[in-house]
Amino acid sequence: MSPALPFVARTHHSKHEPIGVIDIGSNSIRMVIYRRYGRYPLPLFNERVTVKLGEGLDQNEMLNPDKIALALSALRRFSHIMNAMSLERTIVVATAAVRRAKNAAAFTVPAAAIIGAPVMVLSAQDEARLVTLGLTANMPNISGLVADLGGGSLELVLVEDGQVQKSISLNMGHLSTRTAPEVAALLQSVDWLDEAVGATLYGIGGSFRALGSAYVKRSNYPLFLLHGLELTIPTVLDILTSLQGDNPELQGIPAGRRDSIGMAAEIMAALIQLSGVSQLAISGTSVRDGLVADMDAGMNSGMNSGMNSGLSPKKDPLLSACTEIANHSQRFDGLNDVLTNCLSPLACLLDISDSQRLLKAACLLSDISWNEPSELRGAVAADRILALPLFSLSHKERAWLAKVVYHRYVGVKENKPTLPVFNKLLTPQEAKGALALGLGLRFALIYCAGVPEYLNAIQFDVSDKTLHYDVTADGLPLFDEHSERRLEVFAKACDRTLTRRG
Repeated sequence: MSPALPFVARTHHSKHEPIGVIDIGSNSIRMVIYRRYGRYPLPLFNERVTVKLGEGLDQNEMLNPDKIALALSALRRFSHIMNAMSLERTIVVATAAVRRAKNAAAFTVPAAAIIGAPVMVLSAQDEARLVTLGLTANMPNISGLVADLGGGSLELVLVEDGQVQKSISLNMGHLSTRTAPEVAALLQSVDWLDEAVGATLYGIGGSFRALGSAYVKRSNYPLFLLHGLELTIPTVLDILTSLQGDNPELQGIPAGRRDSIGMAAEIMAALIQLSGVSQLAISGTSVRDGLVADMDAGMNSGMNSGMNSGLSPKKDPLLSACTEIANHSQRFDGLNDVLTNCLSPLACLLDISDSQRLLKAACLLSDISWNEPSELRGAVAADRILALPLFSLSHKERAWLAKVVYHRYVGVKENKPTLPVFNKLLTPQEAKGALALGLGLRFALIYCAGVPEYLNAIQFDVSDKTLHYDVTADGLPLFDEHSERRLEVFAKACDRTLTRRG
């Protein structure tokens, strides 16, 4: 059994106090202060320092004293910040570089003294599990091959329906000095790698994100968001080939990654070719997301700390996160469920996968910019949804939700800007459904003025040619000519004739 995760309790235990995570990797050390537990643990502060602690490990399995000094200097700064924030708890983990080093104690002992908490050196098994948990906590039903390429190791995890089937850690990363035959030999030693043939490769780590950044830059992709970016294998291999050799094409590669991107490209290309995966999906999650999900699961089950074995969350991560966002942004209590029930008959018109789930998410996000200037609300809402740090949305779903809430504020006014990302990521039918739901939200929220009882007075029913509605006696005083006009615009967007029952 894995040992309990170490933490330092700064104040009382609460699900509403900030928590701190320090992730000591082979390439960099990152500190993240999270606002709280939950599906939407918004980072209050996020700082990364490149140290390259694992540089040279392949030669002598020793941490370089100069790199140790750099790392300890970064931890001194982080310790002061965390102490000033009075965190509920702090967790410090180290991965491959410290795990592999013969002189690890030369770093971990002074590091623990600086931080005031022990440094937990994750085993290869625990690192693979937490990396996968960070992904599956947001995408609970995925199947495929998870690859986390760090500075000193490559974690490979075979996942089926969100559950780990097999995992391994290989001692090579983008700071390694492996030759191409050595890279191939290490990958060929994984006797289950052929089970990933035809599956999706979920790429985690800065090297995969650098690959995604290069694609976005070179292709003028409309959304500069790396998590959720899906690429075909021929496209990936073309980019990886361009990153290797004496004169690599570095357009789009972050400056801090350029020195090691050639080694990373060698590893990624060999992995793709030997595994036979069918596509690459880039993930922005990390071991830190797994740690936070692990803590959340422990708190919800009544444990104070520990490493939990389950990977699949019981609640929908998207709806849980949107609920937390709504709790902070909504104007009127009790409206969201009523709004969802009122508009749920429209799900059949939306022409997008998982339409009921996305409809509910749109209802939860519909008040996300209510307190902005009226002429900016639509654009601000769309920008916020496109940029939300949620890992449970594809790019298409994100663009669709942004368009829905954009039209919830803007309606069909021609003097308002149309954001280009909508048209580039959505089919015409998907965009049409988003417009219809946005206009449905606009009608419902203006009609009821945020009073759930008034919205309960409206009922919709959809047929092949007609949008039927009914208004009870309680709701009639609010149903004026402006409400009727908005309802007619809504019905037109649905390609339906508006009729009233009764």
